[in-house]
Amino acid sequence: MLDRSSETRAARLEQVLAALRERFGDWIIYRLREARPSIGAPAISTGSLGLDRATGIGGVPRGRLTELCGPPTSGKSTLASHVLANAQRERGFVALIDASHAADFGQLQRCGVDLADLLLVVPQGAREALDIACLLVASEGLDALVIRAANGLVHGPFGDRRAFGAGLRRLVVELAHAATAVVVVVHLDASWRAAPNPARLLAHAAALRVACTPVDLVTHASGEVLGLRLRAEVVKNKLAAPCGAAEFEVWHGRGVHAAAELFALGLANGLLRNGPGSLGYWFGDAWLGRGRESAIRTLDGDPSLQSAVREAVLRHVP
Repeated sequence: MLDRSSETRAARLEQVLAALRERFGDWIIYRLREARPSIGAPAISTGSLGLDRATGIGGVPRGRLTELCGPPTSGKSTLASHVLANAQRERGFVALIDASHAADFGQLQRCGVDLADLLLVVPQGAREALDIACLLVASEGLDALVIRAANGLVHGPFGDRRAFGAGLRRLVVELAHAATAVVVVVHLDASWRAAPNPARLLAHAAALRVACTPVDLVTHASGEVLGLRLRAEVVKNKLAAPCGAAEFEVWHGRGVHAAAELFALGLANGLLRNGPGSLGYWFGDAWLGRGRESAIRTLDGDPSLQSAVREAVLRHVP
């Protein structure tokens, strides 16, 4: 006769749930009380190991405002996309406020963002955008929020400097009681420099400011342009020492190239060797390739080797 006691039924159900998680993944099925992911680290990765180290806290801080600024095509939006993707990988909930009405969904996907689970806000003005941002943060259910590009809230067709300033102050107050990482993307063009009050207010409100600058093009031996090498400098940091900086590559079709950055960091810190007679680059007893491109391809195609290099870099770099 089938045992229908509550303890036995609960045990059988747990066995089935465990089997489902093992087969399909940890978060294929869960109780609603477990749906909110644990906050874990106080920061969310930017996608660049070097920049995460430069911030001193491992990325953009939760419960604070981060400003990513720089000229057009300097990698700011790519970094913001990686923040959203990395928050989702931690089972977090994310939102994008597209103030410029020009979101690049292809870029978001290439950086790893799950568009089906992305909350998209297309505001019609500064007041509306920042009111929604405050409500999302106050819900305490959001892990990462990107406001892209803040210039549109001041100089767009519905721009309002006064509403921008008032909304920004409310947002900072709400963040004091939340675990949301808010990232504001600012294009440092002529229009933004002509608006000193909003620019100054945002610079004052941000706990972390990262200035992005293009350094050089990344090209293949054939001459094909693969992407951009950029420098990201921490120009303000209320949570750790400022003035840290990192250089890394952003490639077309993928965003931040983690393997290329690991190769550069490993080489700079003596973790990879390429001496006379070595026939290329080595990491310990593992041969990576004869040249830079082949070594990066080897790292990119071997997750376990890439993880080993990453751990070595983290142990070696202070």
